[in-house]
Amino acid sequence: MKKYGKNYILAIALLCASFSVSADFKAGGDAYMKGDYETAAKEFLPLAENGDHRAMYALGSMYAVGHGVPRDLKEALKWFRKAAVYGRPDAQYKIGLMYDRGLGLRQDYRKALNWYGKSAKNGFGLAQYKIGQMYIAGHGVKQNYIKAFAWLKTATSQGVGDKNNDLATIILELTPEQLIDANKLADQYMEKYTSSR
Repeated sequence: MKKYGKNYILAIALLCASFSVSADFKAGGDAYMKGDYETAAKEFLPLAENGDHRAMYALGSMYAVGHGVPRDLKEALKWFRKAAVYGRPDAQYKIGLMYDRGLGLRQDYRKALNWYGKSAKNGFGLAQYKIGQMYIAGHGVKQNYIKAFAWLKTATSQGVGDKNNDLATIILELTPEQLIDANKLADQYMEKYTSSR
């Protein structure tokens, strides 16, 4: 009979544990898709407590709307923050959204812009779009149509729709020279901050 070393046994144990974690996350996701939110929450909670950023984000989303758990925006923010530590742009976006709208905490456009910025620089189109809108309105930042155009164009290049026709509105506000500058800046943003980079 062949003897196996401690490292081999440890590697097998870690491999089995990772399959178990993936299986539990899948079970939680399947339950969620079926509308069995309570089961999903029960599957996600131990995973999130053990450092699974996917489960952290899922729990944050569930607490934000009250799916399978009581609606609790402070708890949602807690889980989004934990997921954001792992660089999840969707969690960073949700934190920005909570500050932007004053959901569960005091509205703070500067903090919203900071979180949207982290998400946008990680290639998240919805955050890029929100930054563009903030530059249009001057929320948390000095109004700047060139930067607004660049962020909005970057977002739309990733398939985020311009439902308010913000790009067309901004073009009317820009001189031809400013539009050239805005397009150059948009090209730079698209090169640096899109998921296709």
